[in-house]
Amino acid sequence: MTRVASIDIGTNTVRLLILEIQPGGGIREIDQEREITRLGEGMDREKKLLDHRMNGTISVLAKFKNKCQAYEPLTIRAVATSAVREADNQGEFVSRARDEAGVDIEVISWEKEAGLMIEGVLWKLPGADKRVLAFDIGGGSTEFILARDREIISSAGSLLGTVRLTEKFISHHPIKDHEYLALEAHLFRELKSIKEKLSGFSPEILVGTAGTVTTLAAIDGDVYPYDPEKIHGRILTRARVKELLVTLKKKSLDERLAMKTMEKGREDLIIAGGALTLEIMRTFNCDLLTISEYGLREGIVLSTMNMI
Repeated sequence: MTRVASIDIGTNTVRLLILEIQPGGGIREIDQEREITRLGEGMDREKKLLDHRMNGTISVLAKFKNKCQAYEPLTIRAVATSAVREADNQGEFVSRARDEAGVDIEVISWEKEAGLMIEGVLWKLPGADKRVLAFDIGGGSTEFILARDREIISSAGSLLGTVRLTEKFISHHPIKDHEYLALEAHLFRELKSIKEKLSGFSPEILVGTAGTVTTLAAIDGDVYPYDPEKIHGRILTRARVKELLVTLKKKSLDERLAMKTMEKGREDLIIAGGALTLEIMRTFNCDLLTISEYGLREGIVLSTMNMI
């Protein structure tokens, strides 16, 4: 049997997934884990990865590498996205990850990221043969892909990441009205431009992936402990997303963290992520949002399996 592990090193979260190709050709998930390390903290100000964030992320990579060793033989593919892609000290981080954690990192372009993301998002998702607009909200960027019959028609990358937006606009919890209005105005302008780039056709299905939308889905369904099977394919209305956001804006960080469905490390970012989700639905005139539990890390594994 062939086993492949993917490590997705994002601006906010590091994700591990291990899949196995079975003799009959089926694919089985045998392990997964994720940790919030906020590697991209301060990127807009410093233009480099901060030492303490690199240290924490490399520690997680070493932990994930040790976990992978229990499933050998297997192929490990680690990719880094927005934060590492933009960092002036990218080379230092990649070298340290190799030397200290034994993990070779591939820094991918946003176009490559988008292609891998759509492959993962549409995996096991009903209706993937329709006209789909998929978006992946990361800590440093958000990728948008317009697809039809699982083929990419057009795509657009942006700097609309939850860490980046939070550092720029949100400094008070509960949220101050003037900060939120400034965030909304920024999102309105940026998404108008994104829509113009993705003007091929109107989507039949809007699909969101990654931590912001899965957290909103978990809160909506009171899914605790977190269960991917109960999240994947779940549908949120625009009215419900707005309702959730109104409630979250009124809470302090401690009050949000006290919610059993709130992942630690996401309590401050959920506002920017929720506002972005709501504005995407408004901009593209979509009243329904389908949640995909799968995304970049699944796309990495599926792509790697095709290369073996």
